[in-house]
Amino acid sequence: MTKIASRTRTNPPPSGRLLSWLLLATLASLVMAVFAIAPPKRVDDVLYDVLIRADGRPADPSILIIDIDDRSLAQLGAWPWSRTVHADMIDQLDQAGAKAIVYDILFNQPAADPAQDQALGAAVARSGKVYLPQFLAEGEGEAPSRVIGPVPSVAAGAAGVGLAHVRFDDDGVVRRMAPFEAHGPALSPDLVTVVHRATRPQDGPDPTRGAEQTLLVPFAGPPSIYRHVSFSSVLQGEVPAELIAGRTVFIGMTAPGLGPAFPTPVTPDAASMTGVQLQASVLDGLRSGQMITPVGPFGRVVFTLTLLWLLMAGLLVLPPRANLVLTIGLCLVGLAYSAAMFWLGRIWLSPIATVIGLKIVALVWGWTQLGRVNDLLSHELARIRTIARGRKPAAPVGFEGDVVARQASSLGEAISHIDDLRRFSADALFSLPDATLVANIRGRVIAANAAAEALFKSLPPQGASLADLINTLEPLGHRFELDWPQATERHAPIDLHLADGRAFHLQTVFRRDAQGAPAGWIVRLADISILTAAMRQREQALQLLTHDMRSPQTSILALLATTPDVPPELAERISAYARRTLALADGFVQLARAEVTPVFLEPVDLSDVAVEAIDEVWPQSAQRKIRIEQVGGDAPLMVLGDRSVLARTLVNLLGNAVKYGPEGSAITVALSERPSDSGPTVEVSVADQGPGFSREEAATAFRPFQRFERPGSEAAGGAGLGLAFVHAAIARHGGEVSCRSEPGVGSEFTVSLPRHGVG
Repeated sequence: MTKIASRTRTNPPPSGRLLSWLLLATLASLVMAVFAIAPPKRVDDVLYDVLIRADGRPADPSILIIDIDDRSLAQLGAWPWSRTVHADMIDQLDQAGAKAIVYDILFNQPAADPAQDQALGAAVARSGKVYLPQFLAEGEGEAPSRVIGPVPSVAAGAAGVGLAHVRFDDDGVVRRMAPFEAHGPALSPDLVTVVHRATRPQDGPDPTRGAEQTLLVPFAGPPSIYRHVSFSSVLQGEVPAELIAGRTVFIGMTAPGLGPAFPTPVTPDAASMTGVQLQASVLDGLRSGQMITPVGPFGRVVFTLTLLWLLMAGLLVLPPRANLVLTIGLCLVGLAYSAAMFWLGRIWLSPIATVIGLKIVALVWGWTQLGRVNDLLSHELARIRTIARGRKPAAPVGFEGDVVARQASSLGEAISHIDDLRRFSADALFSLPDATLVANIRGRVIAANAAAEALFKSLPPQGASLADLINTLEPLGHRFELDWPQATERHAPIDLHLADGRAFHLQTVFRRDAQGAPAGWIVRLADISILTAAMRQREQALQLLTHDMRSPQTSILALLATTPDVPPELAERISAYARRTLALADGFVQLARAEVTPVFLEPVDLSDVAVEAIDEVWPQSAQRKIRIEQVGGDAPLMVLGDRSVLARTLVNLLGNAVKYGPEGSAITVALSERPSDSGPTVEVSVADQGPGFSREEAATAFRPFQRFERPGSEAAGGAGLGLAFVHAAIARHGGEVSCRSEPGVGSEFTVSLPRHGVG
């Protein structure tokens, strides 16, 4: 205990705190850099959608959407319409002064009437302002995707063609567009890219010429934010030319169910945005220069690590409350900086991974500070150990006035109560009836209970050597050296017999302290005098059975064999009684020894034991013309056991089978290996063709003195101890024995033992 108290310290050294800080800073930098490179997309997308909906910028007034809506379908008929209708629309828009006409309709299949394609192509060529879409068709197998565009007769006079391709995020929402799409080794421009480059002012911004592969779309609002007119209204001249002149006109399907619709950040409910409305939003963002550029991995890493190291610097020098304020402040700075970059610089820098990382780092650092509390508790525990030795504990250094120190002081008072409880437990331990000693690592007794004081009254236990103290009892045949007991984990119990007839069971337990260092021993001396006397009486009873009862019976048999004057019938009856008495004595002795005598376990091949048992009962079986057949056992079946006891067990089972089996019958000895929940087992079953047992008889077959009389069987007059011996012997080997029987069919006894040498 002195060593434990001397190792107790209160505060971790400054170098240890700095090392913990550096380790946390390095690990946090690596983890947060990884999350900055591959941020959690779903959470980032939620924040981006919130900022987009809160943007609130005005829509481009030069964009006009012509809807192929329910009204147009009602007035012009079911879709698809004749391509001459589209030719008329292009001519009318051209006459009204439209700046550009962007179709979101794929004319990739020739019309049934070639004249219609020619009419539409002529209108497109006359206008010179029509832009037509293409689409990407996925290739089969490993073939690259291919571009499918309008029929040549329609596309020949177009001002431009481009891909009408939609990019989906992982959550299925459309937030970005690609100015160019790759198909195989080639790049094809997006339709809106083509329109923007053809219609933008010379000094206007052109985000499509940057290095970014995708751009985030700055949706100005829902589809209704742009000016919409019906296709049939324009075609019938109901729309003033001033509404069309100078505008970029998008023509596409908006009637529900007519064309595809896509979820976007500004359509969070069931409503979705059609393809033509999506193209109008993209062109609006390109023209206004408001397209949002995502920050690359390097920029995200710099942003994250800057905030992280500001936090780490604060954690190293600031107190806990200031660090809490610093953590919250840095999280707010990250959110504010991201929002400012979004709204002012049109740059998307997600702060989510950074904010989560800062909170986790602050939490982990807080956990490390709990080590101070742990050190304080160690100091208080050392104080209690010092009090137990009668010394006054030293005051803690460096904790005066600190909240944590005051809490630790309160914990110290609670630990003092625990110390009282420990003393109470020790008092209960030392009030045990057995003599109990506690010794230190040097083998000197430091505590003894009342029973030990009474036992060693000739020499006071306190301070004495364990070896000297026990030697004062003068145990017969034992002498303990001064270095006893050895500092080992296991000590075999020792039975000590004294000259005055008393006997004690000596048990020694080696103890270690909380740090694993040797602490000493606990020695218990249990008085087994009464038990020893009982065992002695048992041995005397067995001796009586084995000698004093056997000798008269043997003499009776010898006298009958040499006295011719005894009538044969009387001689046979006397001989039967004598043999039964001998069998009863032998069975009882075998049973008693099987129950208490230690078995000497060694690897034994149960197949060989079965062969020996069969050979031993062969004379009896041959006399009654009973065949013994062995099944299995060709390979070794190893178990741990006492060979002689196991052999006697199988001989008893085979002997019963021979006694109860009818003449000319067969006995089957089956050996096998079986799996079980506790591991492989070896089974030996002995099956006969005797009269069998009822269910009630089978349940009591292994009880001592249990006999089952069967008319005409050789078992009549048995002692009823053979199966009891089998049960006791197999139990001492850690196995099981069972009986399965049916009246009139026969019985089968199965012995199961753990397999040895597996695994």
